Amino acid sequence: MDSMLLFLGLILLLLSLLPYFFYLFGIVFGKKMNSIPLITDYPGISIIISAYNEESVVKARIENIAAMHYPKNSYEVIFIDDCSDDNTLQIARSAFGTTGISFTIISNPERLGTNKSYNKAFPCAKHPIIVTTDADVFFNPETLRILLSRLCSDDSIAAVCGELQPMTDTDAQTARLEHAYRSLYGRMCSWESAVDSTYNFNGALVGFKKDRITRINDKKGSDDANTAFEAIRRGFKSIYELHAVVFEEIPPDFRSQYRQKTRRATRLIEATCANFDLLKMNRAFCRYFYPMRIFMILFSPLLFFIGTIILCGGLLIQYPLILVFFAILLVLLSAIWKNNVIEAFILNQWYLLVGLFQIGNDMKIWQSTSKKQMNGKE
Repeated sequence: MDSMLLFLGLILLLLSLLPYFFYLFGIVFGKKMNSIPLITDYPGISIIISAYNEESVVKARIENIAAMHYPKNSYEVIFIDDCSDDNTLQIARSAFGTTGISFTIISNPERLGTNKSYNKAFPCAKHPIIVTTDADVFFNPETLRILLSRLCSDDSIAAVCGELQPMTDTDAQTARLEHAYRSLYGRMCSWESAVDSTYNFNGALVGFKKDRITRINDKKGSDDANTAFEAIRRGFKSIYELHAVVFEEIPPDFRSQYRQKTRRATRLIEATCANFDLLKMNRAFCRYFYPMRIFMILFSPLLFFIGTIILCGGLLIQYPLILVFFAILLVLLSAIWKNNVIEAFILNQWYLLVGLFQIGNDMKIWQSTSKKQMNGKE
């Protein structure tokens, strides 16, 4: 009986890791994204930002956009204040007035959430390309140019997202683990993109062609995944661009990060479940990547923790010293290995598991995780 527990736990654990083995093989041996030249003719773009209670960062964010290596006469910014109850709107209006950026401000009379706010702003966009981005992330000067170069490189590409990374000026454990997770996540999405498409977008930076995508699903799921799904549904490609880097501030404590990550996980799960009809399409994304992502997001977390509990129970009964050895090894790895992929993996399996049990809750309305929120003003 004890041996059966060990065997069952090991089987469930390995089964939970099956899609990760698939992606690890693809990252190492699979097709790579081709390199592209940077654009020299700058297309007109409409940058849309939806913000809620971002008074601590919104001025710096607008200045960051103004400092991009992109001609100011080639873009406009549509700023949506989603019924903030701080000074976000006033600070944004003042900041835009000093940067020379062409801008429009939309003030929602009630909280709508990101998806509905974006859909409200899309008809106001003057340019053929729309870029959606967050109010609390920051570009490198060339980030937008790189993103647009990829988007304009192939007529079959309808949407592109950037690579999201933690701010580099922090040594918090949450940031280190997020960096380890993001490095693997980005390479997985890049392999999918090289073969066909990915729907695992980062909402921090998404660019798409307005004539290909006119609206995103604002009832279920995240705006970024829904944008990618809309491109795929229409027969186009959605691409992850590793070199278009965006930086975000990671909550310094796990309590604050827990709120952020579980909300993101829930909305990703909702978007994943809302597009099962795409499994009928005859393309590589729908035949291989989407089924693997479904298994990874819906089944792997539950199998992983059930398998781990059963395996640990079997070891405790039969080989307690081995269990103690592995426990000590994990603690040492956590202390010595700063960018601990194993710890990051376990943590994100937990976030996905919690997200599964939050499906059905209203996750469309977000709370800011900027420093002002973590300092007791939430």
